Amino acid sequence: MYVFWTVFLACLVVLLFTRWRKTTRNATLPPGPPTVPFIGNLLSVSPGTLLETFMEYRQKYGDVFSLITGSRILVVVSGHDTLRDIFIKHGDVVSERPDTFFTREIGKFKGVVSSSGELWKEHRTFTLNALREFGFGKRSLESRIVEEIEVFVKEIQSKDGTPFNMPDLLHVCIANIICSINFGQRYDHNDKKFQSLLNQMNQNLSNENIMFVATILPFFKYIPGDPFRIKEAISNATSLEDHLRKIIEEHEEAYDENNLRDFVDVYLKKMKSEKGNPNTTYDELQLLMIVNELFIAGTETTSTALRWFSLFMIRNTDVQDKMRKEINDVIGFSRFPRMEDKPNLPYCEAAIHEVLRKGTVLPIALPHGLTDDLQYKGFTIPKDTLLIPNLHSVSFDKDIFPDPHAFHPERFLDEKGNLHNREKVLTFSLGRRVCLGETLARMELFLFATSMIQRFQILPTDPDHLPSEKGHFGITYAPKSFSLRAVSV
Repeated sequence: MYVFWTVFLACLVVLLFTRWRKTTRNATLPPGPPTVPFIGNLLSVSPGTLLETFMEYRQKYGDVFSLITGSRILVVVSGHDTLRDIFIKHGDVVSERPDTFFTREIGKFKGVVSSSGELWKEHRTFTLNALREFGFGKRSLESRIVEEIEVFVKEIQSKDGTPFNMPDLLHVCIANIICSINFGQRYDHNDKKFQSLLNQMNQNLSNENIMFVATILPFFKYIPGDPFRIKEAISNATSLEDHLRKIIEEHEEAYDENNLRDFVDVYLKKMKSEKGNPNTTYDELQLLMIVNELFIAGTETTSTALRWFSLFMIRNTDVQDKMRKEINDVIGFSRFPRMEDKPNLPYCEAAIHEVLRKGTVLPIALPHGLTDDLQYKGFTIPKDTLLIPNLHSVSFDKDIFPDPHAFHPERFLDEKGNLHNREKVLTFSLGRRVCLGETLARMELFLFATSMIQRFQILPTDPDHLPSEKGHFGITYAPKSFSLRAVSV
């Protein structure tokens, strides 16, 4: 019995010592807030105040600081120059995707967003080339967007100036554009099944626990009752996958190599050409996850940015008046704005950039992983670290954007009225993991925003209670629910 208790106590001491070491900051790590034994920095951050906390820690500890959680080390990178230094200059080391709840449970380490290494490089290149076949960067894509804008405008006109909620309308319109490229179909605005899928997708993107709690404390998904909505996130992701899988199966049945209709067909052609190759990475699951990523990313960023646009227009009527005057002077009202008008609408462009800056749709980019330890300014960032790009730090940097909490499009115009400082807005991230749908998103933002202002005055439902600029932070940062009135001009 004596031997048993001796061994037991020895094991307990080793276990406690190991746990204590894991929650203590090594001197070689970047600085950070004081740790608590056995807890680390778990009590220092929470999803609801993450952006404010990161801002405070940046001021105290610098552009690169670390957080110790016991299960993972997080290194947060802030500041425009430091972000570029680490994610561009050291891009060969820091462009992996680490093992997190998102990449494992949602992305299955597949697709483009959740994959790493050669799989990621090969399929990012293939996906970009395939998307170009169906309009990315071409005039044909603009026509698809304008067709959806026509539907969008008619839906708003049917409201006849009465209050309505913009997100439901926006999500379907924006989703239809990427759906037409992805798998060659669009959905009716009254399609209940499609609306349900969009709602499930939005539930996941607004779930503040997916990126932090589920990654740092993965065992929380086993807690009865699902208080952190982690099981719900997996269920929602599965529903969307099931829907997309059926579409892919329909494409396989109707496949005609002489009539490639969309991205799915192009991928199926590549799969068939690779048949018999034991080393091929082109398979059904990879196709499913790429289509899934394109659908989510191609819908969420733009629709959320346009919700912020509507909110800021309500709160800054002088800005929409200036935009409308510029549109009227350059285009008039006989046709919708086109991409060829963009160089002649600098104030409109400046207003859109200010929306992207202040709205900050993706304030914290998805975590990066490392291929090796990174030595940076006297500190060591270990290979198994979660490297967090804090894009929000640039958007609200007083040295780059004076009075950052003010909505001021003129900050993007020089003395001659020409655009400048646009590269400082990192909505689509930076480095090798920059969003591959940036071209489409920017085109949609410009055409939808200018068409809205050209045709409507965006007004509050209640002038005495304007929608709040304080958003909700999940995976993306979105406005809280609000309604508006759109009055034809």
